[in-house]
Amino acid sequence: MKHNILLVEPTIKPNGVALLKEHGCVTMAPDGEAQTLIRYINENKCEAICTRVEQITAEIFDACPTLKVVGQHGIGLDNIDIPAATAHKVRVLNVPDSSHITVAEHAMTFILACSRSLKINDDSVRDGTWATKDQRSTHDVMGKTLLIVGLGRIGRALAVRAKAFDMKVTAYDAYVSPESGAQIGVEMIPDLNEALAQADFISLHTPLTPQTRGMISTQQFQVMKPSAYLINMGRGPVVDEAALIHALQEGQIAGAGLDVLEQEPPQPDNPLLTMNNVMFTPHIGGNTIEASMRCSQILASTVLEALDGKDTYNWVNKF
Repeated sequence: MKHNILLVEPTIKPNGVALLKEHGCVTMAPDGEAQTLIRYINENKCEAICTRVEQITAEIFDACPTLKVVGQHGIGLDNIDIPAATAHKVRVLNVPDSSHITVAEHAMTFILACSRSLKINDDSVRDGTWATKDQRSTHDVMGKTLLIVGLGRIGRALAVRAKAFDMKVTAYDAYVSPESGAQIGVEMIPDLNEALAQADFISLHTPLTPQTRGMISTQQFQVMKPSAYLINMGRGPVVDEAALIHALQEGQIAGAGLDVLEQEPPQPDNPLLTMNNVMFTPHIGGNTIEASMRCSQILASTVLEALDGKDTYNWVNKF
C-alpha cells in the first residue's frame, strides 16, 4: 500500500522526491504556514510530512490525526515540538549523518579565514588600498588551541581536520568522557570557562536546547583571550548576540565567523554587519550539493521505512 506524504515548497532534493513518489503518493504544499499544512495534511490524509524549516507545532499535531511521521531534512529539530509529537505517537526522524563532514569543513574554512583576516585583505584589494602585511595581524593556525564545544559527529570530524593542521584540540561536552575524547587525541575540559580561557579558536557545534540557549554570553566573553575567534556553526541563539556585539566592540575577542544568527536573515541595522573582523555565511554550513543529495536520499528512504513500521536508526523520540 502506498502512503500519503506531504512535501513543502521549496522541498527536498529531486532524488529524494523521486524515491518518495516511486513508493508513495506525494502532495506538495505551497508554503509552510500552520493552517496550510493542516489543510493539506487533512485533505490528503497524509501520514508523513518532510520538513526543512517549517514550524511543526502542537497545534498541527492536535489537528492532524492521520499524521504518523515527521521527517526533518537535516540534524536540527528545534522547529518541531518533540513532546507534542511523542504525545500523539508521531515518529520524528532527522538525518544526523549526511552533512557532519560538510559542516566540519565549513568550520575549518572559517578558522583559516579568521586567522588570515581574509575579509579585511579581500576588501583591501577591492577598495584599492592594497594594505600591506604591516597594517594588520595574520596568524598561523599551527600550534594554536581549538576548543570544540559539542564533540558529536561534527565536532569529531572537525577535530580530525584541525589536528591535520597541527592544532591542539580541546573540547567541552558534558556527555563525552575524557577517555572517549582521548581516543581521537582531544583533551576534554569539564569547565567551560576554563576551556574558553585557553582557546585561540572556539567552534560551537551544539544543538539549541534550554540548556544551550545563551551559553556563550557576557561572562564567557570576559574570560576569552583578546586574540580569540568565535566560530558558530550550531544555532544562533546559542550565543547571546548582544554580548557578542559588545565583546567585539570592546576588543574582548578578535573576531568571529558566523554561519548562524539569532535572527535570520539579520536586520539591516545589526551592528555585526558593519564589522570587518566578522565573516558570515547564510546558514549554509551543511549545504553542499553532495550533502543535500545524501540528506534527501536518507530522509526519503527512512520516512518510507518508518511508515512501514520499521525501526529506523534516526527515530529520535522512540516510544
